[in-house]
Amino acid sequence: MNAVSAGIDLQAIFLPALAGFTLSLIVCVGLVLTQRWHGHLSHDDSVGVQKFHKNPTPRIGGAAIAIAFAAVTPFLPEGIRQFWLATGIAGIPALAAGLTEDVTRKVGVKGRLLATMISGVAFAGLSGYVMNRVYLPGVDWLLSFYMIAVLFTGFAMGGVANAINIIDGFNGLASGALIIMFTAFAFVAYQVGDGLVFSLAVLFAAIVAGFFCVNFPLGRIFLGDGGAYFCGFLLACLGVLLPMRNPETSAWAAILICGYPVIETLSSMRRKAKRQGHSVGKPDRVHFHMLAYRWYARKLVPNTGGRYDLRNPATSIVTWTLPVLTAVFAAVSYHTVWLSAVLFFVTAVVYGRVYRMMSLN
Repeated sequence: MNAVSAGIDLQAIFLPALAGFTLSLIVCVGLVLTQRWHGHLSHDDSVGVQKFHKNPTPRIGGAAIAIAFAAVTPFLPEGIRQFWLATGIAGIPALAAGLTEDVTRKVGVKGRLLATMISGVAFAGLSGYVMNRVYLPGVDWLLSFYMIAVLFTGFAMGGVANAINIIDGFNGLASGALIIMFTAFAFVAYQVGDGLVFSLAVLFAAIVAGFFCVNFPLGRIFLGDGGAYFCGFLLACLGVLLPMRNPETSAWAAILICGYPVIETLSSMRRKAKRQGHSVGKPDRVHFHMLAYRWYARKLVPNTGGRYDLRNPATSIVTWTLPVLTAVFAAVSYHTVWLSAVLFFVTAVVYGRVYRMMSLN
């Protein structure tokens, strides 16, 4: 299908994308400059099982992304604006639960997971799109029942949102991975001529890129739970829209694009479940990116003893190879169900082998 005839107007998206990037960047810089006034609420301490930074840092980057998301609305073409508003409204529970945790530290894992699933169900209701096929015998029959499809959509979208939170551990890791995955969705959408998904993916990437410029490499601000859940929700929206709007696109292609955070989450759950007396929701220090920090970053970057640990962003650069790999896989397999599925499991095997190698050294 010809992209232009399908309604993809690159010029119409350029201004909103630039506005989203600029607004996100400005708000992030503002939050960094004013942290002396809100730091007692917003700072992420440097002590903890999963802490790799040295200085108290604002963890409310999600607020900047949400503000940019809302503020960019007037710049959007009419054909996108209504859908954009529906997506933002649906994402409020995920954003609110995450930001509340960022400020109070009192929202439990189950509560946040439930909030992201509620956002998924709300998206299905407001957008009219549900995951009613995954090309698995028996499962697709169950998904033919609308309410089951709605609940499954909420469950799957909540899972993706939480997966982004799980990989958020180093400067630029989650935001960089998100930009890569948004770009992959934009590429596939362009190939099939889906102007809506292409536009949304570009806009999401631009807003996250504004945050990324302040987060990477020195970690002046963190995504926080609010940012991770909200951005993960936006990623999940594309994962539902792309295959449901374009039957020629495999649902496994969307799963493949999100492969790194999804595989990391499933692996983490399996690992924790096997440890006696260890809750699946309890944090530990052996995620893939943490092993990459100890195994690769320490070898690539000498310890200079400075204020900022450059091994931190180096870890992100190394780990980005996984979403880059799945993006390339999706680009060559999006039109074929079996190939997308096979490449997803190839990615899982690669992940497992590299993880095992790092854990044994």
